[in-house]
Amino acid sequence: MLDIRFNNNKEFMNTNREAYIENLRMPFYELIDTLAPYMLEIDPLMEIRPSKCLSRIFRDTRFTRDKSPYRDHHWVAFRRRGYKKEKVPMYWMELRVENINWGLGFWGPNKTAMDIIRLRIVNKPNELSKYDEMLSKNGFTMQGDTYKRLKPPVELSASALRWYSSKELLFIKNEIDPMITFSPELADVLIKDFTSLKPIYDMMLDSALSAVESRNIR
Repeated sequence: MLDIRFNNNKEFMNTNREAYIENLRMPFYELIDTLAPYMLEIDPLMEIRPSKCLSRIFRDTRFTRDKSPYRDHHWVAFRRRGYKKEKVPMYWMELRVENINWGLGFWGPNKTAMDIIRLRIVNKPNELSKYDEMLSKNGFTMQGDTYKRLKPPVELSASALRWYSSKELLFIKNEIDPMITFSPELADVLIKDFTSLKPIYDMMLDSALSAVESRNIR
């Protein structure tokens, strides 16, 4: 990754393509294959093909001033197959030179799905307590932009209000020892953490699919 960062050009990549495949892409593919059976237990319709789950090395430079052709980081993303990334929740693991993180969330705001989740929060405010306890126990923090003046129709606890006012839902595990990247324990930790998030994934997926259906009806 450092080599690509400081030699981000076609000449370097053409010369070192086999090294990239052997040292970066193939280990990611192997990790995806290891996680695949467990991701299918979470959702039998999860996309698990490595070429679909791993980010591409090529950057889209059409709308950015940075015209560097290659990424100096990679991520793995698992989401239900057949849906655009903006429509359904996804699990991810991202590896950068500086750090590693993973979690669960929507790819950017998904207003229709979030409106459905807000209605669920109003109707079942106590449901969130078990989610908050699980997130804290496993070292995840809730992140993402929030509405500043969005008032719920009923009184909510501080925790439920944080969920209700979210523009997006992101549950992220940070401050991970980056040396786990080189350890066989990485897959085991990811399996444990991703499995622990299944109740939240199910809730988010149900809301996202309802949102997609409502758009189709309209």
